[in-house]
Amino acid sequence: MKKAILFIALAVTVAACSNNKNESTYYAKAEVNLVEKYIALKDALVATDAATAKAAASDFIKVNTNDKLDAALKTIAGTDDVAAQRVAFEALSINMYSVVKTSGANVTLYKQFCPMAFSGKGAYWLATEEEVNNPYYGDKMLHCGSVQETIAQ
Repeated sequence: MKKAILFIALAVTVAACSNNKNESTYYAKAEVNLVEKYIALKDALVATDAATAKAAASDFIKVNTNDKLDAALKTIAGTDDVAAQRVAFEALSINMYSVVKTSGANVTLYKQFCPMAFSGKGAYWLATEEEVNNPYYGDKMLHCGSVQETIAQ
C-alpha cells in the first residue's frame, strides 16, 4: 500500500512537472527517484536478502545523481555479505539524510534509530513508514528502534 502511494506521488509529480523543465523540477524528480531506490534497498536489508540488496544497490547506482552516495552503493552492489552491506548502508543513510534535508524528497520520511546496531554504537536509517522495521538486524530484532525525526515533504 505504501509503495503504491509512493508510486502515485511520483506519477503526480512527473505529470505536474512535465511542462516545466527547469533545474529545480529536475532535482525534485531525481530526489524522489533516489528515495524510492533507497527504500527498496532498505527493504531488502530488512528482509536480510543480500542478493536483492545487491540488485537494489545496482539499480540505485544507475539513477544516482549524488557523488556522496557512490562509495556505499558500490560496496553494497559488490558483495553478497549482508553484514558488509549493512555497514555500507549506515554510510549511505548518513549521506541520504543530508540529501533529503537539503533537497527534499516529495514524500514524508521518518528518520529511525536503532541504539543496538554495531555493538551498541547505534545507527539510523530513513523509512517511508512510521513503523520501525530494522535493516541492521532484519528478523532478529525487526522492530528494534524508534522514530527520531519526521521529515515532511
